[in-house]
Amino acid sequence: MEELERRVQRLESELRQTQAKLKLRDRQLELLTLAARDLNSTMQGPELMRRLVWMALELVDAAEGVWGQVVDGRIVIVESLWRDERTVEPRNVVFGPNVGVPGHVMVTGEPYISNDAAHDEHVLPELQKARGFYNLIDLPLFDRSGELVGCFELHDKKDHQPFTQEDLTLLDALRALAGVALENVRLQDEIDAERRSLKASETKFRRLFESNLIGIVFGDIHGGLYDVNDYYARLIGVSREDVLAGKVRWETITPPEDMEKDRAAAKEMLESPHGVCSPYEKRYILPEGRVVWILLGCAFIDEGRSKNVAFVLDITQSKESEEMFAGILNSEQLAREEAEATLSQLKLERELREQFVSALSHDLRTPLTAAKMSAQLIPRQPQLPDKVYSLAARVRQNIDRADQMISDLLDANRIRAGQGLPIERSPGELRQLVAGTLEELSTVHGDRFLLQGEESIEGDWDARALRRLLENLCGNAIKYGDPTRPVTVSLKQEGDEVALAVHNWGEPIPAEDQKSLFQYFSRTKSAQTSGKKGWGIGLTLVRGVAEAHGGSVGVESCREKGTVFRVRLPRTVKSLP
Repeated sequence: MEELERRVQRLESELRQTQAKLKLRDRQLELLTLAARDLNSTMQGPELMRRLVWMALELVDAAEGVWGQVVDGRIVIVESLWRDERTVEPRNVVFGPNVGVPGHVMVTGEPYISNDAAHDEHVLPELQKARGFYNLIDLPLFDRSGELVGCFELHDKKDHQPFTQEDLTLLDALRALAGVALENVRLQDEIDAERRSLKASETKFRRLFESNLIGIVFGDIHGGLYDVNDYYARLIGVSREDVLAGKVRWETITPPEDMEKDRAAAKEMLESPHGVCSPYEKRYILPEGRVVWILLGCAFIDEGRSKNVAFVLDITQSKESEEMFAGILNSEQLAREEAEATLSQLKLERELREQFVSALSHDLRTPLTAAKMSAQLIPRQPQLPDKVYSLAARVRQNIDRADQMISDLLDANRIRAGQGLPIERSPGELRQLVAGTLEELSTVHGDRFLLQGEESIEGDWDARALRRLLENLCGNAIKYGDPTRPVTVSLKQEGDEVALAVHNWGEPIPAEDQKSLFQYFSRTKSAQTSGKKGWGIGLTLVRGVAEAHGGSVGVESCREKGTVFRVRLPRTVKSLP
């Protein structure tokens, strides 16, 4: 009997608990239903947030709630609300990213529950002590686009009960309703602002329309006119009534050559996201033959992109003055530009001649002086045949140097005149020629050269001219390149052509200098300021040798990859068609 009574008591207790839970669920459902209705009303922002927090407090049986909004990348807590007293306390507490629980929620975008606020790393100790709360739940608020707009936080669940996942589920439903309501509030604010702006714009536009400071025309994309102001009517010499009656249409007074401008403007309007065209100039030719120049801009004013408004300004007087002065200025400008170009060219040629004559005088004097001194010593050594032979060899070497300089100058002038270099082709193996040239250069510059490309390359070319080309390129690489790194010469056969490249490291050649590098007397600014002597014709000769063989030369230069001169040569003489 006692066992039966205990079972009855237990079942009655469970029944009471179930009834209490059902009652709570009914109240929670009632609150969410109420929220779905109230939070979609036309509340203002603060009023809506207070309503949200009151409902959230009752929904999970908490004592205090706060709400905040995102301002300049931080969460600002605006108000605290107390459930029992139904009081609102103004707040102005700012949380930066990852500062306090609101700052943490702002960064993660996820809800946060703490049931031990006094020992939670995300809860600010001074704030917890001052406010005295023991647990909390904080949820971020997003608008419809997913952008964080604020948060709300609840403190102190009744009877020190912990906040649970079930509480979070309920509050998530409330939060979703709040997000929609906040978006509705924002949209309503935008609509109200747009209405106020539109009304103000209409007033201003009406004033502009009636002021007749500028022509205003309402029409359609097909040329029909619905309204014009007096400015436009006077511009085309008729009354406003006549224009609206269709007695004068803009397309009938537009010359055919200007109709293309109108078609382009219409196309631009149709393709523009905002339905506008760029202002453009055109002409009207009125029935009496008078020409009127106008500046015209146009925009659609309806969603269907059929009706538009055009703004028209009379620029006839300024256009006529502009054309008159343009003619005067054009003739003066042409004469001035021609004189300045001639003067600039003369100055440049004079400077180049002075630089070249100075360099030539100095460079020629050196071998000729050496040859003269050696020749003067020969008669003084009649008893020393070996010495005489050595002096005679030195005379010959220096005269050969001077002769080579003169040959370079004559050949550069021949290239400049467009005559090309005379060459004598004969069969030969190119790699052996390049290797021999580099070996000779090594006796002067040391072991600085690296030859890549092992295959034998047979062809028809002028060995002496190619040796001259290679000496110039390698000499420049040594003169202006990095003295601590090798100069690499590579050979590669590519079908009926040969690719020869000379690469060095060092300061790159500026892009603006590369364009004129192979011109007569051309030296880069860095070469001129380096203190290293040169005539500015070495690369002209390189180009001339390459072109005489039917080939070409180019340069690539940058700090990351260094400088490389690329020469392409046909292996055989191309026969004429």
